[in-house]
Amino acid sequence: MYDGEHRPLILIILFSIISVGFFNFYWLYIATYEIKQVSSDSDKIKPGLETFLAIITAGLYIIYWSYKYNKLLAEAQGTHKMTPQDMSLAAAIFSFPIITFIGMCFTQHQLNRLWKYGSVPESKKKRNRKS
Repeated sequence: MYDGEHRPLILIILFSIISVGFFNFYWLYIATYEIKQVSSDSDKIKPGLETFLAIITAGLYIIYWSYKYNKLLAEAQGTHKMTPQDMSLAAAIFSFPIITFIGMCFTQHQLNRLWKYGSVPESKKKRNRKS
């Protein structure tokens, strides 16, 4: 399985505040890329496009992104033999401008859980053995 980076939530909050929100766009790109690595819909996920849309909408797109990608993340958790936790609604509600970092923490917490407790699905194990 792709092993993403475990990020402490307090650092996400600090970097978001210190950078006056610019860190949010960097984090969005990285989180989208990591979700792409574990998602069954990886062909449809484009981290650069998602980041671009967030930038040109001054961060409002992050509300939709939080809902959509937390749904994909819950699905990926089920695929990786974890109990899925659907945090999409909470993440979207707390992704409004000014408090975006709270929604980011919901998503990062779910990613951290996946890196810590997730396992490789059988279909990917078979592909890795052939390589």
